[in-house]
Amino acid sequence: MGLTYEFPEKFSPKVGEEMPKPFRDATGRERFVLTLWDTPQRGGALRMAFLYDTKQRSSDSTHDTIALAYIGEIKRQWLGVKGVKIDGPIKGSEPSYDYWRLDFSTPDQVPRYNSAIVITLSDRRILAIRAGAPSQNELDSEVDSLARIRFDKSQK
Repeated sequence: MGLTYEFPEKFSPKVGEEMPKPFRDATGRERFVLTLWDTPQRGGALRMAFLYDTKQRSSDSTHDTIALAYIGEIKRQWLGVKGVKIDGPIKGSEPSYDYWRLDFSTPDQVPRYNSAIVITLSDRRILAIRAGAPSQNELDSEVDSLARIRFDKSQK
């Protein structure tokens, strides 16, 4: 997978050994490719995580069907959790890709406002991005920054 992304200056990246292990994948097919953290001056909290799911989905499925199935798994994890509010999923489009976004707020957790963004790549694999922020405005700004992602020609 090849992509280019100019992330906001308020974040510092971590790669390789510095990154957390994926949360739910016992098969080893999911890999973090990048995590972005608040700069140490801002507390050093995880703000964005880019996860590449290497499972190649069936060519019988549309990109939307693939993305919605993946985002549905994320949504099911939060359904029934006390106090969690879920909004979406909604479809969005950028010049170089389409995506599905699921927002959820968790009053008792940090960060309080979260989004899961799922992009189906041309080879039918998934890029899932989790963004989290202390306010809805900051979350929207983080998600808006994803418009700067550019995929290699092989992923369009």
